[in-house]
Amino acid sequence: MNPTMNTIDDLIRWIPGQWEKVILTVLSVGLALLASHLWGLYLSRGEMSAEKRRLYLVWARNTIWFVALLIIVSVWASTIAGFALSVAAVAGAILIVSKELVMCVHGYLYLTVVQPYKIGDVIEFNALHGRVVDIDMFATTLVELDKAGQRTGKVAEFPNGLLLTHPVVNASPTGAYVLHAIQIPIPERAAHNLDYIESAALAAADHATAAWREEAMAHFRKETESNFIAMPSGKTKVSWDFSDPEHLVLVARIACPVEQRAKVEQAVFRHVWRAISPAQLGESESQSGTGAA
Repeated sequence: MNPTMNTIDDLIRWIPGQWEKVILTVLSVGLALLASHLWGLYLSRGEMSAEKRRLYLVWARNTIWFVALLIIVSVWASTIAGFALSVAAVAGAILIVSKELVMCVHGYLYLTVVQPYKIGDVIEFNALHGRVVDIDMFATTLVELDKAGQRTGKVAEFPNGLLLTHPVVNASPTGAYVLHAIQIPIPERAAHNLDYIESAALAAADHATAAWREEAMAHFRKETESNFIAMPSGKTKVSWDFSDPEHLVLVARIACPVEQRAKVEQAVFRHVWRAISPAQLGESESQSGTGAA
């Protein structure tokens, strides 16, 4: 007899009276695949940013497969219940052996309920720093960013189970606008003219953020009212970090769109560094001396 026919006969004897459930399961999986594919095609034709397209794609994909899983479980509920006692020992062994897998599922539930981050957020997790581009039931995928906020071309993943035991830092929790601290090391030769350096940093930061400053301040006022959390005003602020006596650091805090942080940081740094050049410092000292005279 044909081996294929033997296999089919074995399957028929193995699941007697269950063909309706098998057909419904196959249909559920097929419809989920079709819906995910059609949704991807729809998003590819829409006029929206890649970040929003990715966000909608991941959200819809997870929702579709969650619904499909619920349908499959409900279809096989009676069969699962009938085998529950007989497979209890096996299930216990599986839980022990695949502890990490169970933790990943719990981590995904934590992500769903608490939402410490979402697609598009920039996060820091252990030694990883990047923008979230994908979240599934088992892992989170990041596009790695360097210290300046530029993409390195690398993609990193970590299992969701680690969220239960390790802290995660969300660098963009306030939506479209974020507060960004620019740290600029100041050479020792310029440490005697701090007022001039502060003025240069404030002028550079105000110039770089002028296009959206008022909108950003309104955004943070709205965040304060809606979340009942006192948020900073969004105004540019300059302070000094002197935790290391041998290295003085100027910290300029600005409010800017998430995607503009690296650009603004570079502009402010260049302006301040030019201002503390020996020629500029000498000119500022001579002007202050003339004014005092």
